[in-house]
Amino acid sequence: MNQEEICRFICQELPRHRLQSLLESIDAAFNKSDKHLKETYRHVPLVGPGPQSHHFMVQEALLSLPEGDGFQVINRATKPAGGHFALISAGAIKITASVVTADRVPPIREAKFRRELRQENARLQQQHPDLFEAFVPPFGPQDDAIHALLLPYATKWSETDHSAPLSCIIAVPYSDDLNSYHLWVDVGQLWQYYGEAEGGLADIAYPKLRDRMRNAEAQAKEEGGKG
Repeated sequence: MNQEEICRFICQELPRHRLQSLLESIDAAFNKSDKHLKETYRHVPLVGPGPQSHHFMVQEALLSLPEGDGFQVINRATKPAGGHFALISAGAIKITASVVTADRVPPIREAKFRRELRQENARLQQQHPDLFEAFVPPFGPQDDAIHALLLPYATKWSETDHSAPLSCIIAVPYSDDLNSYHLWVDVGQLWQYYGEAEGGLADIAYPKLRDRMRNAEAQAKEEGGKG
């Protein structure tokens, strides 16, 4: 599957200013949460309240984004009930965000990414268990939109500064296997494709992209079965 094509499709569906507002909101949420934690916890180690504070501050910031022109933010409840998260709908993509704890080095190298996948998926499953039902694509049948994850990385909680993300990954998981991804890149790589779109490239039709993604998943499953 061509990752550049998926990047172009995301930029086609999500206007530049909307992506900018998403990233600015996440940055502001990190800063606000960091200040709250430093003012509130003087003796309790932040490894407990820190991740929850950052997660919910990010969800609150995203849920406060203005809507319009096909851009909508929905307050989704988790299954089983007990939590809420922002579901962003923009054209034929749906986006959710989840804060990831990492080391000081931005986790964008392939080897590090593979080592962290199993642990990250287990943590995401706790927050969004409805995404992980066996053989059920995220948010129901993958007929009208693809699901993208925004993953801002926070430094490990033994450190003192959590006021900004180390990096932010955008990922598109397989429809029935969140241990595999069609796309996993630093979100900064998207900016170049907005320039291309303005140059008059033909729009990417979602049904064709969806079919190619499903074919890639089927091929990967077949090759995995042979191994």
